[in-house]
Amino acid sequence: MSFFSNLFGKLSKENEPHDNADLVLYAPVSGTILPLKQVPDVVISERIVGDGIAIVPESTDILAPCDGMISSLIATNNAFALRASNGLELYITFGIGLDRYSAKGCTSLVKTGDMVKKGQTVLHVDMPTVSDAIESTITSIIVIRSSGDIARVVSATQSKAIADETPILWVELNKKTPESA
Repeated sequence: MSFFSNLFGKLSKENEPHDNADLVLYAPVSGTILPLKQVPDVVISERIVGDGIAIVPESTDILAPCDGMISSLIATNNAFALRASNGLELYITFGIGLDRYSAKGCTSLVKTGDMVKKGQTVLHVDMPTVSDAIESTITSIIVIRSSGDIARVVSATQSKAIADETPILWVELNKKTPESA
């Protein structure tokens, strides 16, 4: 590796997660990246549903992290499920502790069944309205464990993400050989 590669932190070839990725997910919101273990929700932090990453948002629009179909929207409009073209299910949720019976402050710009493109705005959050109703603004991006034959999920290691520009998760599927199919 050259001096400049070391200086600017280029990943070595054996550590590049995107080389074998079947799906690359991009930041759905700009902000500070956190590992799931720092999310103040045990279901997310303990990876009960699946693996992923979290972001403390600095923007108010929640974007689609990849192309896919909206398979579910939460009634409070703070979360959605997205089925990627390869069949993997993703769960993107804004906030922890949002009042389950109030949808004030979160607006969905899509409906269940809509096809979305990477970077398309799915939810809009009015931060002044929701800030009193939630424990945290952390946004989590989870690859649902039961949605496919997942070999591994690799998370970004940088500290900042730019919505629709920063790749944050690389998902590799188990490869089926003709003998195992």
